[in-house]
Amino acid sequence: MIPINKPIIEKEEKEAVQRVLDSLYLTDSSFEGGKFVREFEDLFAKYVGVKHAIAVNSGTSALLAVVLALELGGKDVTLTSGFTFSSTATTSLFAGAKVEFADIQTRTYCILLDDIRKKMSKKTKMIIPVHLYGHPAQMDEINEMAEEYSSYVVEDAAQSLGSRYKGKMTGSIGAVGCFSLYATKIVTCGEGGVVTTDNDNVAEKIRMIRSHGQIKGYDSKILGLNLRLPQILAAMGTEQLKKIDRFISSRRKNAEFLNEQLSNIEGVKTPVEEEYAKTNWSIYTVSVNKRRDDLVSYLRANGVGATVYYPIPLNKLPVFHDSSKLPNCEEAARHVLSLPVHPLLTEEEKNRVVDIFKQAIKKFL
Repeated sequence: MIPINKPIIEKEEKEAVQRVLDSLYLTDSSFEGGKFVREFEDLFAKYVGVKHAIAVNSGTSALLAVVLALELGGKDVTLTSGFTFSSTATTSLFAGAKVEFADIQTRTYCILLDDIRKKMSKKTKMIIPVHLYGHPAQMDEINEMAEEYSSYVVEDAAQSLGSRYKGKMTGSIGAVGCFSLYATKIVTCGEGGVVTTDNDNVAEKIRMIRSHGQIKGYDSKILGLNLRLPQILAAMGTEQLKKIDRFISSRRKNAEFLNEQLSNIEGVKTPVEEEYAKTNWSIYTVSVNKRRDDLVSYLRANGVGATVYYPIPLNKLPVFHDSSKLPNCEEAARHVLSLPVHPLLTEEEKNRVVDIFKQAIKKFL
């Protein structure tokens, strides 16, 4: 099976993990974080171009910590895309806030500006644009709308580390950015997340929240949890981040190859990169006009790890009790599928992905 994604773990990551094990310095509950966590945070902040990067134990924890730091409550509304992973929105529910969903663009699958305008209100405390599949959302317009309503813009950059919007790194454009270091991401340490911001006050709160609201220890100032990133994972993340440009370069070449091979097939829509964007190609996603599930089954039966991300739009999930209509989200959920684009693909594997995909199209379309 050619997997949809494949972590790149080399000798540097293994040596870094061994250094932490040898040190017996596995975790640190201090406000500042441990030595290996601080090294990772410094490198991450420099890469993204922000003052602060605060490491936590997952992308979900990053979002939850931000929700707590921005003090969302029962009268507040979070507005976000209806086509993303559920934690983008469920984290607001934990604070008692209401979640409203906006539809998506049909070209990039990012949040639709016109629908944001329709749904913004004085109760909208937070807008979460999702840089889906690594493609940046239209941040200038989103920031302008947020400013009009005094709302926070929290970038869900879980999939977009290294992507740029008009030359700016995602995670540096809104008030706050939230990244994931999950095993399928561009840079991984298995599990992990990072919050990025230029706001000193927000950064201080996030550092407190990730360790039970403490500053000096046993002095919880605000409500917090144990959201800390272990030292082993931070050391691994540091080595991964040093290689990100190589990882992204390989992904871009693989995506270019797939687009060249698949873009002229009738009934297939290949992904785009808008003029304002430079994407990391975290996930390569096509849309097919019919029989998507049959295509995916055929691909997987023939050794290509095709995957459907978000087969159910968030407005259709029972947890949200939502009755809104999001036609573009619902259309995408029925028709998209993702193909392997990761850097470890060999030339033989890339050609096999294309060949099996074309076979599937011939059989079902």
